[in-house]
Formats: sequence, C-alpha cells, structure tokens
Amino acid sequence: MTGWVADTGQLVAVVGPSGVGKDTLIDAFAKARPDAIIVRRVITRAAGAPGEDHDTVSEALFDAQLALGRYAVHWSAHGLRYAIPATIDAHLAKGRLVVFNGSRKALPLIRARYPRLQVVMLTASVDVLQQRLQARGRETAREIAARLKRAELDPPEDAHVIVNDGSLDDALAHMLRVLNLSARSA
Repeated sequence: MTGWVADTGQLVAVVGPSGVGKDTLIDAFAKARPDAIIVRRVITRAAGAPGEDHDTVSEALFDAQLALGRYAVHWSAHGLRYAIPATIDAHLAKGRLVVFNGSRKALPLIRARYPRLQVVMLTASVDVLQQRLQARGRETAREIAARLKRAELDPPEDAHVIVNDGSLDDALAHMLRVLNLSARSA
C-alpha cells in the first residue's frame, strides 16, 4: 500500500476499539502534520455527552442533513448514527490528506465509495484497554466488558496495525511511517 498521492488526495480512517487512543493519536498527528485535514464525525449522541470530539446532532437533523447530501458516508453502531461530512470530497479533490476517526464496521461502506482508503488500526492489550476505559469513567463494568469483547476482532484487510501500548510518540512515529509521511512542524 502506498502513501498519500498529492494530486488525488488521500483518505485515512483511524479505527480500533474504544479506549485504544484513536482521538489522542489523531490529535498528535494533526500537530505533526498541520497540512492534514482532520475531519470531525457527526454523531447522534446527546449534547454534552462525554466522548470524542465530534459534532452532535439530533436524529431529525441527521436525517435532514442526509437528505440534503451533506454526508459522504454514514453508518449506525452501538445505538448511534455516525457520518463523515461530504466536505471531504473537496479536500480530496485538492490533493489533501484527510484523516478521520472511523469504524471497523463501516469500512466496507467507506471503501465502496473511496477505494484508495487507507486504514490505520490501533490495538492495545486487553489490560491496557480495560485500564483506559475504567479511567474514563463513562461506562459500567458490564459495558466495559462488552467493549473488551468487541476489541478482539481481527484487523481489517490491508490495515496498517499499530499496537498502542507504549508512548504516544512511538504510536505517532509508527503512523507517519506506515503512511509514508514525515512530520512537518507548524
């Protein structure tokens, strides 16, 4: 798999189980590569609910935006609806590097529309995931156990796998390496 091709843009989905550090790595990537476009997901999660940095919408607004063609892709998972804004198409057309927090479940749908999609799959040991999920304090022990069970899925086909049990600097260096990119200071 090749890295970003400047004349056609490159779309990168960062996926992995809850608590693996997707948002933390994406934030570090944004600082290392200020030229990259980091796209916020749209989620039908209640406003003010803890979790990733995202745009919160109601079910009604989600449906209205969907009908207007404002989403490049959308999917449902864990009782919520998710979308990536259609604005990514303009960025890709300009040859930009576009990165978003994706979902393993939605990858076939995303790949159908964006065949050159690159996937970065973050993993971590079950012990590390459990510690991180407990530290967040958002879920019950039963909910954490269910998330840990889902974490055991195999990586998607052609994914760049990064084990995120170590330092953020190590994970970032690995991500830059697998995407054939280098850090650019702001």
